[in-house]
Amino acid sequence: MFAAFPTAILLSFSSAHAETSLQVYGPGGPTPAMKACAAAYEKSNSVKVQITAGPLEKWQAQSETADLFYSGSENMMDSFAEKISSLDTTSIQTHYLRPSAILVRPKNPLKIRGIKDLVDKKMKVIVVNGAGQVGMWEDIVGGLKSAEALNKFRSNIVFAAKNTGEAEKRWKEDPSIDAWLVFNIWGTRNPESAQIIPTEKNLTIYRSMGTALAKNTKQKEAAIQFVDFIKSKECRKLF
Repeated sequence: MFAAFPTAILLSFSSAHAETSLQVYGPGGPTPAMKACAAAYEKSNSVKVQITAGPLEKWQAQSETADLFYSGSENMMDSFAEKISSLDTTSIQTHYLRPSAILVRPKNPLKIRGIKDLVDKKMKVIVVNGAGQVGMWEDIVGGLKSAEALNKFRSNIVFAAKNTGEAEKRWKEDPSIDAWLVFNIWGTRNPESAQIIPTEKNLTIYRSMGTALAKNTKQKEAAIQFVDFIKSKECRKLF
């Protein structure tokens, strides 16, 4: 007959071997790279990283359970800080910059080479005027230093989305749309329907991808270690 282990010992043994699970929340844009980074991290650590992504309103009610947040721009992070009381503003860090790009239909039927073509040619264009791209199209086209260019570009806009997910849905549903001004990652996400055309170097806008810890996380050390991994060479390749 075997002696029974005391309950306290069993609980201690179980806790020591329990898998840590980090809850991470953020927008859709950086999510493919974040998920790839999380998967790579899980392979070499006894930590499960659960990424919940989408517009803030999709996950704000759950944000009290977060250990870590990530954003798609400095403006977006500031907005999160205003609306999420558990976000620790002292821990905000920027890790990567995301360049603007033009998505066109496969094989580029209109031979679009850059922003100047989106101004000079008559076409249907999508922009995002919210989330991490507040004011982005104006910043980009404004680089031409021409009020006429801004007017021409605006006349080509057929849809100004509130967020990139909304723009992606429209892009997929309406093949008559010729171009989508967004970040390059969205072309990587949609290779079957989009080809990436870089914006001109002097007109390219960069927006940040950063993280912030949750004030009430009970796994601060694990969250910090994951942030360090996000900054590593392995994740840099993924981003």
